[in-house]
Amino acid sequence: MQILDVQAAGVDFVFRWPSGTDEKYPQWIEYRAVSSEGKHHIIRIGFGMRATYGRDRKRVVVWFDGIPQAEFLGADDFEHSGEVLSAIKIPGTATGERICRYLEEPIPERYTGLPVVGLKTRVSGQGVQNAWAVVANVADHRVLFGLAALRRLERSR
Repeated sequence: MQILDVQAAGVDFVFRWPSGTDEKYPQWIEYRAVSSEGKHHIIRIGFGMRATYGRDRKRVVVWFDGIPQAEFLGADDFEHSGEVLSAIKIPGTATGERICRYLEEPIPERYTGLPVVGLKTRVSGQGVQNAWAVVANVADHRVLFGLAALRRLERSR
């Protein structure tokens, strides 16, 4: 999939999660993209805040055609580094995906080319998972988009 151009940008986007919870994204940007088959897609990246692991953190979500594909949370030092992280997910039980365990499991080969760290090395707080995570600067939309595209591809198989 290739990003073609910026379609729109705006403020105060609200997304209703399947649980019925509405979440507000004060800033968002939308790209137009095309797949290798020539099909056009709309990619939206929303920027907000959410209480996670005991404190308010930056939150970034990437949607493909209105379906969330990747979620990122701010590192402990987000105010200085601008970095967000998303736990790597791998096929799990019959119920779906599970995290890829930091230091216990190898990073899946398909994540080659994306920057990866241990989630616990950048995020602290009660309940932080011991997972490998993709890390990106909040302004590096190519990495945010790349992880979302990879997740979309994995889920379509």
